[in-house]
Amino acid sequence: MRANQDPVIGKYLSRYALLPALPRLDQHWHHVMVVPCFKESLEFLARIPTPPPEQTLLLIGVLNRPETDSDIDANHALRNYVKEQASSSPIGGITLCQLTPATTLLMIDLEHLEGATPSTEGVGRARRVGCDLALWLMQQGHIESEWIYSTDADAQWPSHYLSQAWPTGAAAISLPFQHVVDADTPLGRATLIYELWLHHYILGLELAASEYAFHTLGSCCGFHAHCYGAVRGVPLRAGAEDFYLLNKLAKMGQIYRPPGPPVLIQARASDRVPFGTGPAVTRLMASGEPESTPFFYHPECFTALQVVLASFPTWLARVNPNISEDLSLKLHKPLALAATAQLSKLGLPQALKHSQRNSRDAQQSARQLRTWFDGFKTLKFLNGLRELSDNHQSYQQLPGMDSEPITTRALIAKRQAITARWGWQLN
Repeated sequence: MRANQDPVIGKYLSRYALLPALPRLDQHWHHVMVVPCFKESLEFLARIPTPPPEQTLLLIGVLNRPETDSDIDANHALRNYVKEQASSSPIGGITLCQLTPATTLLMIDLEHLEGATPSTEGVGRARRVGCDLALWLMQQGHIESEWIYSTDADAQWPSHYLSQAWPTGAAAISLPFQHVVDADTPLGRATLIYELWLHHYILGLELAASEYAFHTLGSCCGFHAHCYGAVRGVPLRAGAEDFYLLNKLAKMGQIYRPPGPPVLIQARASDRVPFGTGPAVTRLMASGEPESTPFFYHPECFTALQVVLASFPTWLARVNPNISEDLSLKLHKPLALAATAQLSKLGLPQALKHSQRNSRDAQQSARQLRTWFDGFKTLKFLNGLRELSDNHQSYQQLPGMDSEPITTRALIAKRQAITARWGWQLN
């Protein structure tokens, strides 16, 4: 079913979409990609992927400035470039530029249309406006693909991902990625450590058999149009909007993680968002020794998660399960106590009762509980467990690292070894 025939998309666009301006267009494109733009240089235009032969790409850029930044000239360079290169301006605040014969830039000047973005919404609002416009253009018949691709100005996609056929039933894709670093610099080393932390988290979720074991970077993902509309779009958040969106989409279908070459992300320390890669790298650089900074999860946190997830069927089968007793049989006492306390805080006993009362069979109750214990609750469980049991580790303290010199070559080799198991083809 095409987007313009989908009642779910129609309902979303009529009730929930953020569409500050609707341009009348005559063109047609095969693919659409959305990129928020705040304090970006013109260099990012060189990173736009070239569509495959005989295909075209519409890049929707969203110029925005959060109200926390008082510099009204923050987007001056890019705004002027777009004005000078404009091929048309179909409506105030929206400009079209023909970058190449196959690639068109549609720039939404959100700052011009709405003013500074509320500090609580930030990049989430910018990404939402861009994706909502992409969805509207699909409905109008201007976009052939049923996928909305999401990126950032510091990322460069391999072109073949634009034309790849994604699995039927996939709600979203999470692509391979690699930060481009000079590992011998403080920025490069901090970025490598942070990237290894991202991978360490996914490896832990895989060990625990979590259904939410996928990376959530807004620079290298895509969303199926129907599913995007069904979950009511990008959350209006100043950061982690990508995490929360993919968390919602995972309840609609598979988050497909293809093998292949990575999206290349330029390493940079940044204050564009309150948390995420940029601020984390900045903090690690400030520490002076990122490999000794304790912000990794202890492996036993994931062991506890594994035990909890494996215990769900047993707890669902009992009228009054004794969660504390069951965990104490499989985890050492301090960890079992911390896990019990955190599960109680999250509301697991109530969720168990709800799943038992509102399900036709054991399969449905298990699915309901797994949906309730989603990626967000998983993160809260692990963070709470880390705090309650004081399970913070540095990269240097991870198992197998005691005798290994933490050289630049060792960090790159570790990244290569981890990502190879996912079929990533790093440079």
